[in-house]
Amino acid sequence: MDKLENPESFGYWASRIVYSKSMDALRANQRKNNFVEIYKKEKQNEQIEASETNNEQIKKELLKAIKKLSPNQQNILQLFYVEDYSLKEISEILKISVGTAKSRLFHAREKLKQTIKYKDYEN
Repeated sequence: MDKLENPESFGYWASRIVYSKSMDALRANQRKNNFVEIYKKEKQNEQIEASETNNEQIKKELLKAIKKLSPNQQNILQLFYVEDYSLKEISEILKISVGTAKSRLFHAREKLKQTIKYKDYEN
């Protein structure tokens, strides 16, 4: 301390060094956090893309299985799941009883289950 030309300015000089080093450390930490966030987002995007690809494959397989159903079964599935009609509304549209609509829907689902299980068993 005695060898300094201007000992009064030592406090400012030392605090300036501490401030600069602290800011460097904070910036380095921020860059690290940014890289971690970018990595997380990239991983999430990869997972979403993989999920979408898997969902597209499932949709294709399901459509193939639906096309193997009878026209009545395809029609009932279309009305119930795609167009979101109730069984009562479907019975009125198709001019069948509610019981027949329920039965067709049940048999269409069962046929789809069998087709899909058989397909999974083949693979």
